[in-house]
Amino acid sequence: MTILDPIPFALDAERLMAKFRIAPDFENVPAFREFVARVQDAAKPKAIYDVAYIDEKGDDFVVVQGVRFTSRTLRRHLTEAERVFPYVVTCGTEVDSAKGPDDGIWQKAWLYMLKGEIVSVAVGDLARHIGEHQRIARLSSMNPGSGDMDMWPIAQQKELLSLLGDVEAAIGVTLTASYLLRPEMSVSGLMFPTEFDFHSCQVCHRERCPNRRAPFSQEDWEAFCRE
Repeated sequence: MTILDPIPFALDAERLMAKFRIAPDFENVPAFREFVARVQDAAKPKAIYDVAYIDEKGDDFVVVQGVRFTSRTLRRHLTEAERVFPYVVTCGTEVDSAKGPDDGIWQKAWLYMLKGEIVSVAVGDLARHIGEHQRIARLSSMNPGSGDMDMWPIAQQKELLSLLGDVEAAIGVTLTASYLLRPEMSVSGLMFPTEFDFHSCQVCHRERCPNRRAPFSQEDWEAFCRE
């Protein structure tokens, strides 16, 4: 098991303005730039991951070190794989100190968006770290609950976290009774060696998703999801 705490990151206010569609002449631009700097100083994203080996593969499931995951899509992606990398990444709770007691609705919205940006950057950094240390040229990832509802049920976050031991003690992440991760903007998943880039978004029909990282691909859906 490996813990990365904290994960270094850098927020570019100008790039984020373009991404979040904040016009340069918006009256709150100076406040946004200042808020980005506060978040940069406060946030301490973290990650935990491990190397796990596949015991068994069925038509619509895989067993990883005694833990069974039911997902036809995941199974098809792991056809050639012998090992996977279970992980959890979180933006942490420290970032919440960037929001002062008098911050208004704009700051609340900005904080939510910036948390998502931090986690996205941290997941990419984790993938680079695993690739370098495990000598893997390319990694893809799947996440329980991401994509269409039955692609990989969110309830299997419980099984996924069991592969990592005491995640709360390691990086402060807990799982609720409804299988959501806390703190807000934490993500769990399996990374695996691949010959091409893949995100769960590519086989998700949900068009208006604020966390979409790739467009829907009918070709990928036919290849990995159709029975």
